[in-house]
Amino acid sequence: MLNFLQANNIMDMTGLDEKFKSMIGEQLDIQGKLKPVERRLATLKKHLEQAGIYFKYKGKKPLTEAEQILFTTAKDYLKGVMNGKTTIPTKAWKEEYTKLTAERKTLNQRYLALKEEVKEAEKIRKNVYGILRQEQREQQTQRKQDMER
Repeated sequence: MLNFLQANNIMDMTGLDEKFKSMIGEQLDIQGKLKPVERRLATLKKHLEQAGIYFKYKGKKPLTEAEQILFTTAKDYLKGVMNGKTTIPTKAWKEEYTKLTAERKTLNQRYLALKEEVKEAEKIRKNVYGILRQEQREQQTQRKQDMER
C-alpha cells in the first residue's frame, strides 16, 4: 500500500482519487484504441484469406466445381476491396497485420498491467476510506462524551 502511494507521489485522498480516475481514464483510452485495431485486423485477416484462396487456384486447371466456387468467390471479394487496383497488395496487408498485431499486444499488456494497478488502488481507497470513517466515528464518540461532561 505504502509503495503504491509513494511510487505515485500520493499524499492525500484527493491525490489518491485523482490517480484512480486517471487510471480508469487510461483503461478507457486503451479500450478505445483497441477497438479499431481489432476491426482492422479482422478485415486484413479476411483479405489475406481470400487472397490465399485466389492465388491457390489462379491458373490451376482443371478446377473442381468446389474449387471454382472458392476461386470465383475470392476473386469477387478481392475485386470489391481493390477499388479498381489490379495488383493485390498481399505484402502490404501482411506487414500491416504484423504491425497491428504487435500494437494490439502492447495495448493488451498495458491494459492488463493497469487492471492490476486499478485493483490495488481500489483496495487502498477502500482501506483509507474505512480508516477515515473509523476516525470520524471515534471523533463523534469523543465529542458526545465531551458534551456529556
